[in-house]
Amino acid sequence: MTEQGPRPSILVIIPPPIWALAFILLGWGAGAVMGFDASLKHATIGIVVLIIGIAIAGSGRFAFARAGTEVIPVSKKNSVLVVSGPFKFTRNPMYLGMLVAMTGLAIVIGTVSVLVSVIVYFLFVNFISIPYEEAKMERQFGDDYRAYKRRVRRWI
Repeated sequence: MTEQGPRPSILVIIPPPIWALAFILLGWGAGAVMGFDASLKHATIGIVVLIIGIAIAGSGRFAFARAGTEVIPVSKKNSVLVVSGPFKFTRNPMYLGMLVAMTGLAIVIGTVSVLVSVIVYFLFVNFISIPYEEAKMERQFGDDYRAYKRRVRRWI
């Protein structure tokens, strides 16, 4: 552990959207190989859910841009602790949006294996990505971040 915290592993160096895409592709591929049918498929509902997810994630990204802070989880530091916009309701609107978008895509594709990939992605970000980022934010922003964590839930 360095003064700035632990050295990030490859699991957090790879950007979260890349992981989301990888999990979706693995789920889709597994479904194709195993011959799963698309019995859960509903394109219209899936597209609506996908768009909602993109909007949620985008609102978090725009809040970071407005605040002038870094989006990359492994950046050495963040310029600003963002607590406005969607961050008033969830500490992780970008992850939440990605999960909602992935769920929409899972509905569009319609196989159980893609839905399972969404659950696996949730577990991945909840137990690997977010704890790394939260520890970094606590080191950097201290009591301000801890107070924010007490006020706002991790997800919703």
